[in-house]
Amino acid sequence: MEFSQMLHNVLYIFLTLILPVVTKYAIDLIKTKIEESDIIADATHSEILDGIVKGALSDVMDAVLYVNQTYTETLKAHGRFDEAAQKEAFQRAYAEALKLISENTKEILEEVYGSFDHWLRLKIESCVNLSKTMKIQEGR
Repeated sequence: MEFSQMLHNVLYIFLTLILPVVTKYAIDLIKTKIEESDIIADATHSEILDGIVKGALSDVMDAVLYVNQTYTETLKAHGRFDEAAQKEAFQRAYAEALKLISENTKEILEEVYGSFDHWLRLKIESCVNLSKTMKIQEGR
């Protein structure tokens, strides 16, 4: 048997027997390193948190729109939407948002933002401003 034929046989054995085993171990090592890292957990955590915040924001917007529809619009139509009425509208939106947002979500937002109450007040004001902006753009 010639040297080149023997080298060919050795390479053939290596490629058919040893390479798949080495590849399997390399893949297992990569999977283990990924599982040990927090990449997947962080991505999942971020997606869950993003969903929670979006849900809470939706609840806040629903509360603001509800108060606008049931309270604010009527007072504005009669020219009685003064500063006291604005404060009352805010309190009503705040109370409605509290009813809509789950306790678990409140706790998570408290943990993430430091103060649920402060977060909620800011978001109500933002939603009111957004609502006004949308009405201006619609030509109301």
